[in-house]
Amino acid sequence: MEGDPTSAALWTQVLEHWDDEKAHGVFLRHCRETEQLGLAAARYAEARTDENRRALAQKKLEAVTILATSFLLATQTERRRGLPRWINLLVVAAFVALAGYALVRALC
Repeated sequence: MEGDPTSAALWTQVLEHWDDEKAHGVFLRHCRETEQLGLAAARYAEARTDENRRALAQKKLEAVTILATSFLLATQTERRRGLPRWINLLVVAAFVALAGYALVRALC
């Protein structure tokens, strides 16, 4: 997962200044704004393999999860409310029964 050149440059800044919260914040903000949170997750997951970076990488990976969840919740559409399916089936069955009754009465 490559991302755009800006993401790559920002990630390089993060690696060079690992303990600088501002570098992480700029990278995460860019990933959120450009819908590349998957890239951010992959980068931090990879950083967890380094013993010296593991704790902060895990913390940032959890932050990415929160950002992605909030993005999904903010963009979800409200479910259109309708009648429960069983009521629709009941109405269709009633019409079929009435039509069958009318047909039998018409033929007799």
